[in-house]
Amino acid sequence: MKTIKLFALMIASAGMIFTSCQKDSSEVLTASGNNSFGVQLQAVNSTYSFSPGTRAVSAGTLKFDTCQMYVSSVHLTATKEVSDSLSTESSSFTVELKYKGSKLVDLFNTNSLLGDTQIQQGVYDKIKIMIRSNKKDAGTSPVFYLSGKYTNASGAATPIALVVNEGLDLTLTAKDSVVINSADDYIALFQLDLSNYMYNSKITIDDLDKATLTNGKIIISEDSNAKLYDKIYKRVSLLNMIKHASFKKVNKRG
Repeated sequence: MKTIKLFALMIASAGMIFTSCQKDSSEVLTASGNNSFGVQLQAVNSTYSFSPGTRAVSAGTLKFDTCQMYVSSVHLTATKEVSDSLSTESSSFTVELKYKGSKLVDLFNTNSLLGDTQIQQGVYDKIKIMIRSNKKDAGTSPVFYLSGKYTNASGAATPIALVVNEGLDLTLTAKDSVVINSADDYIALFQLDLSNYMYNSKITIDDLDKATLTNGKIIISEDSNAKLYDKIYKRVSLLNMIKHASFKKVNKRG
């Protein structure tokens, strides 16, 4: 894909289904809560510094200024612990929140959400989020796009872009539980550490200095600099670079 089109971010509407997981029976309840629960994916640590090579006096750097991903759907599951006043045991409910509607997400925008929905108060754990990015929803644009500038050891700067045109399926797990109360709305924040991503790819200054330029730019894709694409994208799982950072409290909306 050679042409990058930017689209406005849209927040998809969401539905919520509560399914009981008690001993011998299951019950489906349709309900809404008074709290908003959102999902956010954010790119952090946008600068990566290479270690100086044997011939280099100073290290080169990669500095990214654009990180975007098309999102086709988000499926969130969690377990809500419920205490029964007539029993000393606790039962659990599985919550499934589904967001659908293709959108382009700016991962450098600290206010962007993949989606949000209403949720009931309670304690939620075993939170898992499945993100799907379909190529057909991206159209002629990349599914995942990361760009910036590569500055070599001599100080010369060259534009660079990683272009992914393959569909993505990411399953993310929260590291802890969250207590939803009446005072706040919440966001589950996941972060993609770009510096750590580049470090784990084992990309080197020599790799980039020898890269083929397209109109003065290093394009890393299936069709351009394929060996670099294999090193950066194929060998390093994007999924493994995304970690749950926190549950953020935000001011109640509406």
